[in-house]
Amino acid sequence: MLYFATGNPEKVKEAQAILGIPIKIAELELDEIQDIDIEKVASRKVQEAFNILKKPVFIDDVGVYIEAWNGFPGPFAKFLQEAGGCAQILRMLENEKNRNVLIKSLVAFCDGKKIHIFTGELHGKIAFDARGKTGWGFDPIIIPDGQGQTYAEMGKEKKNSLSHRRLALDKFKKFLNKQTS
Repeated sequence: MLYFATGNPEKVKEAQAILGIPIKIAELELDEIQDIDIEKVASRKVQEAFNILKKPVFIDDVGVYIEAWNGFPGPFAKFLQEAGGCAQILRMLENEKNRNVLIKSLVAFCDGKKIHIFTGELHGKIAFDARGKTGWGFDPIIIPDGQGQTYAEMGKEKKNSLSHRRLALDKFKKFLNKQTS
């Protein structure tokens, strides 16, 4: 059984849809170290989750790197989301022409022997206003490069086909398939 240490039901839905295997949810209170290095943050969290569960477990962490802010909030995206979310970002970028953003998803897996990191990166733009009804988090303001819609306008199926999380989870899925074959 594969455990996913998260309290976010939306991440679970995405992971199950992409991985296509049963996942057991482990809602754990994990320490979130404050570090600019998202890999360090993810590694620490997945190791802590394994130490608690004593079972193979993965976590998902996301960084949002806004070019106009020299990469801020980066790994601190969750705190910006809690402090005002999309509306706050839009207010802070109101007079900014540079809307470029990099979204980085890290899936970290620990089997007790080693920590494996799988990364998915998506380049895009921050919209000028929140758009769309589906999705969660920053989905209403993220427009992936080459797309004319925000994640929230696309619907779950299309979003899941090209998202940063999809890219990381696809790499994780290949790794899992190699382990079981």
